Amino acid sequence: MPGAPLPLHIFEERYKQMVDECLQQESEFGMVFADESGTRKVGCTAKIVELVERYDDGRMLILVEGSRRFKLNNVLTGKPYYVGEIEYFEEEPEEPDVQALAEECIALLERVVEAATEGSVGIEIEPPYKNLSFAIAGRVEFEAETRQQILELTSEKARLEKVKELLTSAAERLERERQAREKAQTNGHLRDDWKPGT
Repeated sequence: MPGAPLPLHIFEERYKQMVDECLQQESEFGMVFADESGTRKVGCTAKIVELVERYDDGRMLILVEGSRRFKLNNVLTGKPYYVGEIEYFEEEPEEPDVQALAEECIALLERVVEAATEGSVGIEIEPPYKNLSFAIAGRVEFEAETRQQILELTSEKARLEKVKELLTSAAERLERERQAREKAQTNGHLRDDWKPGT
């Protein structure tokens, strides 16, 4: 996701070569989602933020950050790793009512975090909420196919509406699970300190 951090362990020879070239040229590389259904046509470039560690056998730990979305038009040959012809996405102009939707998503994200961690972890997203949909989708463990759907939407409003729907569902599920856990811990009994009228 654009703006989202991602740690990567680079161990295949072809990708060690690719990352070395990117480090030398200070260039980005592209990432696309692929599974048994095939390779998706929309991906995101990744810029290397930090070479965390390089091992004696050439393996690397790197930290990347998503940068620009692209459409993959054609896969080329000639290098050990995949090379593609791409075109970058043009973002639609931001609509005026996006700010209110962004604030709803932030409130829902706080509900999800509180239900999942019982309030022990804070939210790291600060206003102004530019590309908030990507910031949330890059930090919340949505299914890969769901993330792909968000990545492919061209307007921030459409992405935030999708994120709002997902966060609402997650918040409700996590809150139900927490209530069930709390009920199970009391084993159906009243508290020892309970007195009538309290």
